[in-house]
Amino acid sequence: MKIAFFTIVLLSCFTLNASFKAHDSEKSLTTKEPVISKTLFQRTIINIAKEFQELPDWLNEKLLVYADWNSPTADSALARRWDNAQLLVYRGMAHRREIDPDSLALIVCHELGHLYGGAPLKPEGKYIAAEGQADYFATRYCLRRALASIRKDRIDERALAAIHRVGAFLANNWEHPIPGFKTPAQNSVSKTILDHPKPQCRFDTYWAGYNGMPRPNCWYAP
Repeated sequence: MKIAFFTIVLLSCFTLNASFKAHDSEKSLTTKEPVISKTLFQRTIINIAKEFQELPDWLNEKLLVYADWNSPTADSALARRWDNAQLLVYRGMAHRREIDPDSLALIVCHELGHLYGGAPLKPEGKYIAAEGQADYFATRYCLRRALASIRKDRIDERALAAIHRVGAFLANNWEHPIPGFKTPAQNSVSKTILDHPKPQCRFDTYWAGYNGMPRPNCWYAP
């Protein structure tokens, strides 16, 4: 098995790609006490990484995973260097009201999507999938198995709830309206967006992936 769990010192040596960082805001989006315990937070992240151990094997690399319980940042990050892929989720994610273990699973799936989701890729290289592609991979190929690694019941119901929760998390980060089915993204792009699409577009992408539909044109140009 090519999955390892390592200290934050290792990650400090590399430039990481953040996926969910909030825009500047005066209001606090985090809770004083964690809404996910340290044990559950770390177990969820590690178990999902183990569930998908065939992915690093596919690229003949080691997946290094760290569930950080120190940083208050509500974000996750990834990097790839030499024969190592690195995935980090910060403690701040456990202090957000929108996030429960199932939506944390979706966030981990998104990071795996960056590492193993394929094209379209970010321009900086290192075989890192674009944000929209990581979202699509997260629900198309990862979320069902990830949720089953936590509990095997009510997968579709829990997946829908996780998509809504992560959608709310993204919207609150950006100070956008909460996305939903009644407000699908209306924009149509002629060139694929490689950076972060708007929260409603990301919500639409999560739903499209889960249902095996094409990637939405709000970020993806065929």
